[in-house]
Amino acid sequence: MDLDYSLMMGLDYNLMMDLTDVELKLEELEAGYKKKYFRKDTKRAWSFNCHCGEKVGSNIAEEYFIALITRKDPNAIGRFCSKECAEIYFNEQRNELLVERERIIEERRKMREVYEEAERKFIAIKEKS
Repeated sequence: MDLDYSLMMGLDYNLMMDLTDVELKLEELEAGYKKKYFRKDTKRAWSFNCHCGEKVGSNIAEEYFIALITRKDPNAIGRFCSKECAEIYFNEQRNELLVERERIIEERRKMREVYEEAERKFIAIKEKS
C-alpha cells in the first residue's frame, strides 16, 4: 500500500484543529448559563420561546436563564424558561461535543498506527539493502 504522507500529514493537522475547536467549545459551554431578570421598567412586555416550546414573557415571569450557543450560531444566545431547561440543553451539547472529541481522538489513533506500520516497513526495507 503506497501512502501519500503529505496527504496524511494534512489530514492529521485538520484533525488536530478540529480537536482544538471541540475543546474550545467545551470550555465555552462549561462557562454555563446565567440567571437573568426581566426588566420591569420597559413600556412593552417582551417574550421569547424556550427550547422546550414554552413562551416566556416579561409580563409573566420574573427570571429566565441564558447560555451562549456559539457552537450553532456565532451570534446566538440561548434563552431558557427555567434552570432545568438550561441544564437539559447544557447536557445535550456537552454529550455531543464529548462524542465528537472521542471520534477525532480515535481517528488520530488509527492514523498514528498507519504511520508506525509504514515506518516499520521502511526500516525493514532499509535494513535489507
